Amino acid sequence: MNFILLKERHMMNKLPQQEENRRTVENRKNYLLRRQAQYQYAYEYANTIAVVRKLPCREIPGPGYWLRGGINLLQLIPSLPSLLVTYMRYLLGKPMESYRDYIFYPFSPPNPALVDNFQQDLIFGLQRVIGVNPVVLRAVTSQHPLPQKLPESEIQRVFAKYVDETDYATAITQKRVYILDYADLEILQRNPGQIDGGRKQYVTTPIVVLFLQADGILRPIAIQLYQDAGPDNPIYTPNDGNLWLAAKTFAQVADGNHHILVTHATRIHYVMEAIIMASRRQLYKSHPLCVLLNPHLRHTLNVNHQHTFLRDRKGRPGRYGELFAGDYDATTQCMANGMTSFDFRASAFPNDIASREVDNPDLFYPYRDDGVLLWNAIQHFATEYIDVCYQSDGDVAEDCEIQAWAHDIGARDRGRIPGFPARFASRQELAETIGHVIFLCTAFHSCIHFNQYKYPGFVPNMPHSAYAPPPVGKGAEMDADGLLKFQPAFRAAYSQTWTYFQTNFTVNRIGQYPLRQFDPAARDVIERFRKRLQEIEGRIDQRNSSRPVPYDRMNPRIIPNGVTV
Repeated sequence: MNFILLKERHMMNKLPQQEENRRTVENRKNYLLRRQAQYQYAYEYANTIAVVRKLPCREIPGPGYWLRGGINLLQLIPSLPSLLVTYMRYLLGKPMESYRDYIFYPFSPPNPALVDNFQQDLIFGLQRVIGVNPVVLRAVTSQHPLPQKLPESEIQRVFAKYVDETDYATAITQKRVYILDYADLEILQRNPGQIDGGRKQYVTTPIVVLFLQADGILRPIAIQLYQDAGPDNPIYTPNDGNLWLAAKTFAQVADGNHHILVTHATRIHYVMEAIIMASRRQLYKSHPLCVLLNPHLRHTLNVNHQHTFLRDRKGRPGRYGELFAGDYDATTQCMANGMTSFDFRASAFPNDIASREVDNPDLFYPYRDDGVLLWNAIQHFATEYIDVCYQSDGDVAEDCEIQAWAHDIGARDRGRIPGFPARFASRQELAETIGHVIFLCTAFHSCIHFNQYKYPGFVPNMPHSAYAPPPVGKGAEMDADGLLKFQPAFRAAYSQTWTYFQTNFTVNRIGQYPLRQFDPAARDVIERFRKRLQEIEGRIDQRNSSRPVPYDRMNPRIIPNGVTV
């Protein structure tokens, strides 16, 4: 016991109950009171999502951050003559004549391999597992059958026609049937937006059925554009020619809206905003968990505070937010719904994989397979770190700051994150939560954010809105010109390409911690974590050498240390 007390006296980073000096205790309390006054909650997005009321100056990045961004944009200079020609054609009222017209930066194209192949069924299937939104896919099983709004008898007929390898019942048993369901977007469908002088925007609420081929790749076999089946809402199949291409376009529009409004902005950026707010308000600067989390919390509040979705002081909606398919109120309500339907515990990587039943090892799913490596490494790191900081479960229960942190994040009058622990009773629960937070803002955000230029950056592949109504029934006429009309005009399309700026520079990478700010035992934990990350880099490199399509978004070599852009 004397050794432990002596050790605590020489620690730089102490829990609140380890402070022995009365003045230090008071300084610690006063520091947090000042922080709580500086970081006050406000509620946006239909008065639902917690945000910082006024961005403190300390959250604004320094010149180095903006310099990196500026250098990144300089790479677009060689493409400016081509962009100018496209812009002049737009001013003269000339429409886009081909999908290649949407390559605004020919010297820095988004994904050359996608340009001529994006309408292929296998490319569509691959984006479910390596694209920007790999968390919508769900297996159809006896526990989770097809949605009732999708007629199973019709799907069985489609299956018999397009699948030779097995029968429908066996495929269900073997987890070879998958769906995408975008019912959450109904509010956007019912309240369409307008852009570019009143041009109407469209989105549907599709249900997509995919089959797992013997080679592990998913192939779409059926798309119903709306939730309620009926004569005007048929199930489109690969036999429907251009109508099938139209149905896939609307499925991509839906996925693009869900990706940004639900998965990305709401369930990463604004979940992290609540966590950052609580960290600033409730953890003293030398609390061991504040020291650990600080490198993961930089720049995020500044990013979230930009004029992206919400109206500015003059009442103008965010220039990026207006690209999405709903009107302003519908868009913000969709994001609010994304938060109220979220559950922090359920969103933990292994829980999410299990609940969607996407554990079939035959499924080519790099997000899942590489994600397991990162999740386990981060959880092991968090457990080791917590065991250094807390000698027992009792230490966790006595830590008034970490308990206030947990309360702040989940409370209705504070951070409002559903499913976040209200308090911590054990080291294990605390370690699991800290590991989850680190995974969320590093590996998960890397997957969801940094593929944006690669996939939605080529606008025809995933426009944020369609600009012509979807087909009504299989008797609808649809030629190549009709397919092109779904795409945005220059202004909206060009705005979408700002993802180049967002996705082509980073300011740090996972595992970077200022070691001098940590106690010796914690430094050892960090060094072991860094070695594990290096091992994972090698394993993913080896996997990619034999994969049909490489996937690098879970490679620690290119994962930033937080939501920095």
